[in-house]
This record gives sequence, C-alpha cells and structure tokens, in this order.
Amino acid sequence: MAVGSRAVVTALAGAALLAVVVLYTSRDQIGYTKNTIMRMISSEGTGRNPPEYTCSKIERKGSWHICNDGTFNVKPPCLVYSFGIWKDWSFDDAMGNVGCEVHSFDPSIGKASFNRSKNVHFHDLGLSGKDSDTYVPTKDIYVNKTTTWKIRRLKTIMEMLGHTKRHLDILKIDIETSEWPAVKDIAASGLFSKVRQFAVEWHLFPTYPNKSEYIGFYAGVIAMKKQGLRTFREKFKSRNYAEKTFHLQADVNYVNMLYKGI
Repeated sequence: MAVGSRAVVTALAGAALLAVVVLYTSRDQIGYTKNTIMRMISSEGTGRNPPEYTCSKIERKGSWHICNDGTFNVKPPCLVYSFGIWKDWSFDDAMGNVGCEVHSFDPSIGKASFNRSKNVHFHDLGLSGKDSDTYVPTKDIYVNKTTTWKIRRLKTIMEMLGHTKRHLDILKIDIETSEWPAVKDIAASGLFSKVRQFAVEWHLFPTYPNKSEYIGFYAGVIAMKKQGLRTFREKFKSRNYAEKTFHLQADVNYVNMLYKGI
C-alpha cells in the first residue's frame, strides 16, 4: 500500500478523487486517475475488487452483515456496540437473540435510555471524536430542527459502561458523517486493538464534512488500517462524482487481523 505525503494528497485532482481514495481503503494507492479508481470500486462480483480477508461464512443479521467463520465467529459472551438506530432495530435485536450483550446508541430518535430487551440496552448518546453535552447536529433527513445532543468518545463510553477490560466483538457505526471524527479518535486512542469486527456506513455529502477535513479523515482511516482492520465485504449504496453534487455512501465490513485473540 503506497501512502503519499500530505502535499501529494493535497494536490490530488479534486475532492471527489480524494473521497474515493478515502472510502476504498483496501486499494488506497495515491496516483490513480479518477476513472481508474471508479472502475476499481464499481465491479462487484467480477473478481476485480477482492476483499482483503476472505470470510468463509458471511451472515446477515438484520440490516447488517457479520463474519461468522471459524476465526471471527461471534458467540456469547459477546459484546456489541451499535451506533445509529433510527427506526431499524433489526441488527441489534438479532445480535441480542444470539446472546450478545448489545448496547445501542442514537440521540436523534428522541428516546430516553431504556432496556429494549434482556440483552439490548439503549442509550441516549451519540458517538464522535469528543465529549460534549451541547453538540449541535447538522440538519438532514433525520434532524429537521436545531437541537443539542450528548455525544461521547468511544473511550469515554467504554469507561462509563465498565467495559475497559473487555473487547468489542462487533462495533457498528452508522451516524451520517460523524463516523469520520469518531474513527480518527478511536484510532488515535488505540481502541481498534479491542475491536474484532467493525461495520461502518461511510458518508460524504456535497456540503459536509468540509473538504478541508478530508486529509485528516484519510489519516484516521490509514491509522485504523495499521491497527489491523481489513475488509471482508463492501456495498456501495450511492455515488455521484460530479464536483458540485458528489456524494458517497457505502457499507464496509472489516475484521481485525491483528486482534490478539485470534
């Protein structure tokens, strides 16, 4: 994997190109033209874009997927953190039915913390790269008026729940661009070493995050990769590379090849 200097990244031809490089981290060689990278990430099932880890048993759990092969199988006493619920509890409930201890987080749904079931516990908190009780989220399809949320770093949440000596069997994040600062912070704190599987929906929208932040986000993803995260599945939901309207949305699943328990 060839990683260029900050100056090289800055000089890349357009924000859309950088966005693609950031998203598809399993083939992030700087220097490809935009068209080449588009071909690399748009040929699902053709063998042109193989995952970095071949999971022999990918299972669907609600709206998400997990690797359940002999190396990364998920079984009790498993611990799952799920950030971003909205109205879809299918993944959280499915993992609870497996027997995992599941902690679900979403400040956007207007619910106080509660126990959804014996194994699924909801927290009125969001995830980001900092701790704040007065975070003002960007208005989007989920947020239609100005409001404030409580957000926390992953490190803070694990301390709060008494999980500092445990690993996360699955960390799932779907939080509408807040994944970028969260991933950067998780990598900086070294906590990906405690994550066996990571499922994330990456987002980039025309007006946010600010393009000036892309280089920092890219560095965060590279740091994540250095801590062992490798793709076993990816699914692009939308992508538009026009300069004024570009957006990207992709579900990507990783396993941690450097996790000490394997």
